[in-house]
Amino acid sequence: MIDYLKNSVFDIKSDQMDAEAIHTSIVSGVRLKGAPLIILFCAIIVASVGLNTNSTAVIIGAMLISPLMNPIIAMGYSIATYDGLLLRNAAINFITQIIIALIGASIYFFLTPVHEPTSELLARTGPSFFDMLIAFFGGTAGVIGITRKEKTNVIPGVAIATALMPPMCTVGYGIANGNVDYIFSAAYLFTINAFFIVVATFIFCKLLQLKQADVVKERYNKIIKRSIIIGVILITIPATVSAVYVSAVSIQKNAIYSSVKTFVNGEVNSSTTTTMRATIDPDAKKLRLDLVGDIYTSDQIDEIKGKLKDCGLEDYRLEVIQDIRTTLFSYFENVNGQGIQESEIVIV
Repeated sequence: MIDYLKNSVFDIKSDQMDAEAIHTSIVSGVRLKGAPLIILFCAIIVASVGLNTNSTAVIIGAMLISPLMNPIIAMGYSIATYDGLLLRNAAINFITQIIIALIGASIYFFLTPVHEPTSELLARTGPSFFDMLIAFFGGTAGVIGITRKEKTNVIPGVAIATALMPPMCTVGYGIANGNVDYIFSAAYLFTINAFFIVVATFIFCKLLQLKQADVVKERYNKIIKRSIIIGVILITIPATVSAVYVSAVSIQKNAIYSSVKTFVNGEVNSSTTTTMRATIDPDAKKLRLDLVGDIYTSDQIDEIKGKLKDCGLEDYRLEVIQDIRTTLFSYFENVNGQGIQESEIVIV
């Protein structure tokens, strides 16, 4: 059964290109002059404009045309095949592209009249453990696509999933605006993507048993394995901590929102009175309810406050606003001024 799955269902060698063709294909992608260099400039501008204008479609276009993936795959391939010359050339190409991308993006964001961070920019400043999974499995799919005789749409899909150019341009935004948080967060995301694509490429090329250079393999294997293990540990720890923290905060927020919703719908709303808005301040332990409809008496409000404990909100102080004019004025002032705050929940 295992042999059947290995040699039939999961057979990856039947439609594989020969080793020389794979080598030629990967080496040709390392060249950075002429058309690839022009394409790199185009990808930088397109990605920067997309981030600046908050356009997802434009950013996806930049991911598709960006040549950043080529030297990364070449580095993983060269490590797996002990090709020192290719590794050097790929690393130089990669570093050169990073420098060009940073300079180009920094100049763009310095000159653009729009300096406010968009949601697309913010999305590149929160790397997590999940980005490692995306980079690793995306890189694996990319190597599989490159080594096939018949090309498919795998490579464009990998380019979109791993998202290499947008984080680099986000670093450029941080440099242009002097924002250190953007610089380090986006650079970390880029490092995660690049490193795990290299690791995925290395592992898959080993599985394919591609032709290797004549070197002392045992010595190099130890160095490579140790380097990969150390790299995975150093990169994984911060991302894992971030993922755990974000998950804990999300769970806590969802629990509060659920408790407030249960409390409002079960204890406050009635056929004649409705909660227009519930505003939560977890730090001050305060819950404000803006009501419309019939006015509750002080005794009824005291009775409602007594039900906070039943919904797990015993630590919260309840403030009830029943003046429709105050409620509407506060609501529209908030909408027209600062917009809806993260600390607010609307009960429908």
